[in-house]
Amino acid sequence: MSMSKVTEFLHKNLILVVFVLMVFSIGLGVYYHNFFMSLKAILPLALFLMLYKPMVYLKLKEAFTKKTDIKIKYLLTLTVFYIVVFPISAYFLMKLLFLVLPNVDPNLVAGVVILALSPIASSAPAFVGMCKGKVQLVLVGTIYTFFLSLFVVLIGSKLILEHVVNVPIMTLLESLATYAIVPLIIGQLTKYTILKYKGKEMLEELKVPLDILTFIGLFTMVFIIFGINGVKIIKEPQNILYGVIILNLYILFRFGLAYIVGYFLKFPLEQRIALTYSATYNMTIATAIGIATFGPMAAVGTVIGGPFAEMIQMILLVKFFEYIQKKEN
Repeated sequence: MSMSKVTEFLHKNLILVVFVLMVFSIGLGVYYHNFFMSLKAILPLALFLMLYKPMVYLKLKEAFTKKTDIKIKYLLTLTVFYIVVFPISAYFLMKLLFLVLPNVDPNLVAGVVILALSPIASSAPAFVGMCKGKVQLVLVGTIYTFFLSLFVVLIGSKLILEHVVNVPIMTLLESLATYAIVPLIIGQLTKYTILKYKGKEMLEELKVPLDILTFIGLFTMVFIIFGINGVKIIKEPQNILYGVIILNLYILFRFGLAYIVGYFLKFPLEQRIALTYSATYNMTIATAIGIATFGPMAAVGTVIGGPFAEMIQMILLVKFFEYIQKKEN
């Protein structure tokens, strides 16, 4: 099977593959906890592999090209979302998790909060394209929220979590530098080196191999994280089940809010699609920062909020916009 067929299969069946791997690693983790702890040392590499491709193909120039009224309105809306709406919603999300799951590990909740404050998902432009939305707009939003979220994650997590779990500011700063800034620099250097010496065709040809590296990083991270926490999860499986339900409702709230705001701001449908998908969060960056700052249990929160909540809702959103387009036509 070719690499492109493999990546296509994994993209289509990501939720199922992650679920099977998660169950398998939890089962192993109950009996081989020390083995998984020994694998903890390779987590930084796995996280880097997850982040590398998105950073290579991040189009920084898109945020600084020509200004339009719709782009300015879009960026102002995102600013309000990320500075006010999402931090407030993250606070209430934390409260809801503790209300429903009073014995939940605070570090898992910390991971969820980091997730809620993270930038737009790197997969959002692809979904906007599927819906015939304004891809250019969400690309700008992805870059803009990447830099905006560096401050939002730092300040927001400190304010929201300070009475729940220790938030080591210096560790958080180091995590942001290590798992956001450094991969960005390396990724962009890779891109411009390839463009200079090999051209655009080579950069396009690298997408599939880098996709494979991303999946290797993701599956390695899931395998290790759920193996390490296998005993805890087996003892309290309701934390996973209820967490998935709550995070599905949470991302649905964010999508609904973004869509309604876009409607009342009179965004044309293709811009409204871009704004709705701009309410996503970046599981990869949140996982890296969460693990480095709060430990492996934080990643349990980000993973259940990623493939088992956000990804499901992003797929359903495609169907929703297909219905809206038929209705408006």
